[in-house]
Amino acid sequence: MTRKAMIRLVAIISLVFMFVVGCDSKDNDTTTDTEPGTDNVDNTGDEGEEPEGLPPMTDEEITLTFSTWLDANVYESMAEAFMEKYPNITVEVIYGDIGEYNDFLTNLASNGDLPDVFWYLGNVDVPIRNMWLGDFTEYFESDPETNNLLDTLAAYGYFDGERKMAAASAYFPFTIFLDENLFEQQNVDMPSPDWTYNEMLDLIEKMTIPEQGIYGMSSGTNLVTMAPIVNEDAYGEFGWDGEKFDMTGQWAESTNKRAEFIRNGNHAPFGGTDEAEAAFGDRDIWAAETGRVAIQFDYYPTIGTFKQDVFTDKGIKWVPYPVPKGDHAETLNKPAFVDFGTISPATEHPREAYELLKWMGWGRDGWETKIDIYKQMQNEDPNYHPEGLPLVKDEDLWASYRELLPEGDYYQDYLDRVKYPVPLGGAVLPGFESFLNEVYFGGEYGNVEQAVIDGEINALNIAPDLTDMLNQYYSDAMDELFY
Repeated sequence: MTRKAMIRLVAIISLVFMFVVGCDSKDNDTTTDTEPGTDNVDNTGDEGEEPEGLPPMTDEEITLTFSTWLDANVYESMAEAFMEKYPNITVEVIYGDIGEYNDFLTNLASNGDLPDVFWYLGNVDVPIRNMWLGDFTEYFESDPETNNLLDTLAAYGYFDGERKMAAASAYFPFTIFLDENLFEQQNVDMPSPDWTYNEMLDLIEKMTIPEQGIYGMSSGTNLVTMAPIVNEDAYGEFGWDGEKFDMTGQWAESTNKRAEFIRNGNHAPFGGTDEAEAAFGDRDIWAAETGRVAIQFDYYPTIGTFKQDVFTDKGIKWVPYPVPKGDHAETLNKPAFVDFGTISPATEHPREAYELLKWMGWGRDGWETKIDIYKQMQNEDPNYHPEGLPLVKDEDLWASYRELLPEGDYYQDYLDRVKYPVPLGGAVLPGFESFLNEVYFGGEYGNVEQAVIDGEINALNIAPDLTDMLNQYYSDAMDELFY
């Protein structure tokens, strides 16, 4: 039996266990996850067998190059720690600006200097089309640490059904922030951390108080991404079930709901508009900074932003909540920004490059080092906030990481409920980003979401057509890239 089948079996067993013990218990965060069954999300291996283990690394003097766009201080320190552990290996860290990172990689590759280990940004079609992804299936499936990767992330990065060519390297969950002080002022109870999707929608309406100029929500992340994942137990955006997309259900309903919130004044005015200037007296102010928004859709690093004086001095107390679970969900899957890394197919040292990829991404030793680095940086600057969350299941590491966050139950409750991340489509699904650029934001319907907001179209009416087009984009991309 393949590892994919084994994971499915484990998921089924876990699901049965979930119903036996009652998954809704506040103290239980071990609810089943189900592994995506897809051509480009796959695992292989024999049922019941532990990985055989990795071959030894070289003891020769070698040099590896590594590239990312994240915090230079963190990854320089990570490289130094790797070199201390493996003194025969020199690691050179090459940084690219996030705004031009794919062009940066393209320039390196065109000169024959593609790094031995690198992360790609957003659109997976770019490294696939350029043949930048090295195949490290043998190492990944022989590595006992693979079993330690968060369950929902372990399956992503397989392409063409069998080849493991990318792995999760950084993780930033979608986060829903509630202004606790505003809820208290309005005498509205804060929800349970196990709140549901419809509870959130009801709160947005309840906390919209026009006569006081209070808005139920503002958004940096999008309801239309959250809804299919939490309500349909999807494994990607737009109703991706592991084999195909379906936009006719939760995508369509949530797109209409978002438009309704905007038209009805539940959603705060967007920055840079006349509406923002009329509402806040400042057309460019961020709505979350006004003290007149109850719920902010955003993502994990914003926790650090909300600790700043510009918020606290105004009496704003944003606290983090996980994206709510679906009212009838069977998983705890949550949308997340997940960055992926790979090794160069041209590297002369694939075994050592794999070890460096793991160290910088999901390896336990690397995460122990990274947490120590975060602690040191926080000692130097108490306002420092760590970039991302652990990619591993080790509870002791999560407990150590918890010490980096502010005091209060909100943060522990949050961490307990964000361990089943689902990456955004562009990072793992071929053709998805092209569909967004060519159809969703600029095709025959124009900008789809804006057209729905403007009342020009109903999402339910166009969802079947969009579904067909998106599935065709995926199919064409798979044919083009792999066959």
